[in-house]
Amino acid sequence: MNVGAELRASVLPTLAPGARVLVFGIGNPGRGDDALGCRVVEWLEAAGVPPGVTLDANYQLTPEDALTLADHDVVLFVDATVAPDAPVPYHVAPADTADEPTFSTHAMSIGSVLALARQLAGREPRAWTMAIPAYGFEINDDLTPQAAANLARACDEVRRWLSRR
Repeated sequence: MNVGAELRASVLPTLAPGARVLVFGIGNPGRGDDALGCRVVEWLEAAGVPPGVTLDANYQLTPEDALTLADHDVVLFVDATVAPDAPVPYHVAPADTADEPTFSTHAMSIGSVLALARQLAGREPRAWTMAIPAYGFEINDDLTPQAAANLARACDEVRRWLSRR
């Protein structure tokens, strides 16, 4: 997910009581800050989540994810973004639901997986993205200090959001 340097302060949407929520982290845990989406999911797993909240993470979205998405009312996709001058620790926006044709299913866009959920299961969840600015993508397990600070603020926001449902 690359939303560029136009990141601004943002908030997560209001959840209906009892909404089935999926938090889906995207990223490569072996590539430094690229792991931010997966790290949010790891943090939530350790902290515990309310009933009705599912956590999942992977390097990328795949066709198999479509049925998982269709089982939920709301999905929050969390991923690192290249935004070195971002003035905020994360940015939340409605997911781009455009069904983009892809050359292969090696990597699918959010819109393509949502469209597949609609085609296979007849329903599509409301979807948002949380982009967390990232700074280093070297082969290692370490986050840069800036990304670690952004991760902490993003995790706190997701925890607060989930507790309000």
